[in-house]
Amino acid sequence: MEIWNLILESNTFNFIILVGIIAFLMHKMKFGSVIENLKENIINRIELSKSEREKADKELAKAKDAVANLDNEIKASIELTRKNIDAAVKNTLETAERQAENILNNVKTVVENEEKQVSSKILKATETEAVQSAKEKIIAKLKANPQLHNRYIDEAIRDIEKAAL
Repeated sequence: MEIWNLILESNTFNFIILVGIIAFLMHKMKFGSVIENLKENIINRIELSKSEREKADKELAKAKDAVANLDNEIKASIELTRKNIDAAVKNTLETAERQAENILNNVKTVVENEEKQVSSKILKATETEAVQSAKEKIIAKLKANPQLHNRYIDEAIRDIEKAAL
């Protein structure tokens, strides 16, 4: 019995029993397949992570390419915009100059027409005044000398007869 007590109290014996129980439990619970499944799951996740990383690297490369050309595209866009603005300004100035020229020509035409109308009105007023003045002078002369009236009538009749022939 002493040997038996010695064996039971020995750490080696207890360790062997513990290993046996763990082996039995692993066999019953199929720890091997669970560990194998965990191992495959971890391997699958690593592979998935690698493929995701490759996709991310490709996307990063595309983004870097897009950003690398972005500066040139912005400069080209700014230059194109400047050219368009310059063309629009030039076109606007040319249009404004043509319109100013047309307005000036129209003003000149209006001024000329007004001058002609004013000249015509002045000429008419002068003619009317001259005729009125001549009429008054003739009437005054005829009143002063009634013989002239008959003489002018005779001369007018002769001039009409000459024109009729």
